[in-house]
Amino acid sequence: MSESAEGSRPPGGLARRVVTIVWAVVGGIQFVIWLLMCLISMSFKAPFWLWTIVGGGLVLAVWWYLDPARRAREGSE
Repeated sequence: MSESAEGSRPPGGLARRVVTIVWAVVGGIQFVIWLLMCLISMSFKAPFWLWTIVGGGLVLAVWWYLDPARRAREGSE
């Protein structure tokens, strides 16, 4: 990637990507733990991981939607 393109990125973009990756990893770990709990106990447990996935996903969706760089790109096209 060229240096000029790197310098034009907004600083919030990296933070947003890192938070999204952390959210996905934590949700995945919770899902695996829940699945193991269900398999080991041989009974269906309440899917507690949905609170993290849905709640965090909604917050991230709003954060991504309100990205000023994305809105500027849509306005210029």
